[in-house]
Amino acid sequence: MKALRIAAIIAIPFVLAALAIGFFLFERQGGFAPYRVPDDNGRSVASDTATLQRGEYLARIGDCAACHTAPGGAAYAGGRGFATGWGMIYSSNLSSDAQHGIGAWSRAEFAHAMRHGVSRRGPLYPVFPYEHFATLADADIDAIFAWLRRVPANANVPPPNRLDFPASRRSALVLWRMLYYRPEAQAPAAASEDRGRYLVDGLGHCAMCHSTREAGGALAVDGYLAGGRIPGSGWYAPPLDAKQLQRYSVEQLATYLRSGASDHGAAYGPMAEVVYRSLQALTGDDALAMARYLKSVPARPRRDAPFTLLPEPAQRSIAASGAEVYKRNCADCHGKDGEGKSGEYPALRDAVATTAPDPINAVRMVLYGGFPAATAGNPLPHSMPPFVQQLGPAEIAAVTNYVRENFGGQRSYLTAADVEAMHGIVLD
Repeated sequence: MKALRIAAIIAIPFVLAALAIGFFLFERQGGFAPYRVPDDNGRSVASDTATLQRGEYLARIGDCAACHTAPGGAAYAGGRGFATGWGMIYSSNLSSDAQHGIGAWSRAEFAHAMRHGVSRRGPLYPVFPYEHFATLADADIDAIFAWLRRVPANANVPPPNRLDFPASRRSALVLWRMLYYRPEAQAPAAASEDRGRYLVDGLGHCAMCHSTREAGGALAVDGYLAGGRIPGSGWYAPPLDAKQLQRYSVEQLATYLRSGASDHGAAYGPMAEVVYRSLQALTGDDALAMARYLKSVPARPRRDAPFTLLPEPAQRSIAASGAEVYKRNCADCHGKDGEGKSGEYPALRDAVATTAPDPINAVRMVLYGGFPAATAGNPLPHSMPPFVQQLGPAEIAAVTNYVRENFGGQRSYLTAADVEAMHGIVLD
């Protein structure tokens, strides 16, 4: 056994050298070949009114416009930046422009990019959720394609990605896929069999934010909808399972998906944007289907979030001063006992931010406030003001500890240094 271990250690440099040579030769040969199939073998994409309307709906609830539209830019013209652990990736142009968009693509090329993450221009980074879109039915992909081909052409050229090595070399995606990409791990769900799962796992790609990730950035096999930090955003996405969502009835959860508001809290941060740009367009039946499925997802073992930044926990006395900070700054809206006010100010008792294992949502809400989405179901949302200019890091740590301990049942030992570090995560 010892000899085998020694042999394995000796072999490591040779294996790494072989991989390096392989990648060098792979790049010299052009790397990942772009997928080009200009001929659809006589198969045409329908362009009737019903197909276009369905394609527009599916693209909306799939959040295509939100990801492929830069702030202040033309819809679907690309250029929105997404922060990752390796740098910034910019979304592509999906308009009907023949040169810079997808106007010259065939249906087969579009379907291949959606399902396999390889387009006319080469491999796509997994920030594009092709593993989820692989579950889509042919008819839905065709409808989305038909709609996108009607989007006005725009010649916008997104900025080049700004990524650190080795992620800056697309050939590195080969190794990443070998290690992490397991398309068979998500069995396709036919739309006619389980509409809720089809929407959650496919177009909704909820797992992209609400699942636990491995060190390489891939979604953990055992972390499906188990919650986790959203890469590059400084937000924690809570678990979506029967246990986490037990406070909601199916009807309440469906209403929350479409309105971003409920008696149990409101959507803030990335979820508020998803509701505003995407989920509020859900039909009542589709919202109910998603809610039923989410409430059937079994809970996964909770993974503690690595948020404690100091070697020793803070003294318990820091939470005592939090009660006074809360009384002065929070109780008027959220109530003396965190009960809130229905329809106006969300309750803090048992709220997601107070019960989550990761306190970053609670900290950043105190720091910067929050703005729920304005929707048909919540046309006049109440925003929370920021306290970053009024409270110091020690006070923010104290009030967060107080709220999480008293209203969320969490042991909370945040310090001023922790708050400053989270502030840095948000600003990076």
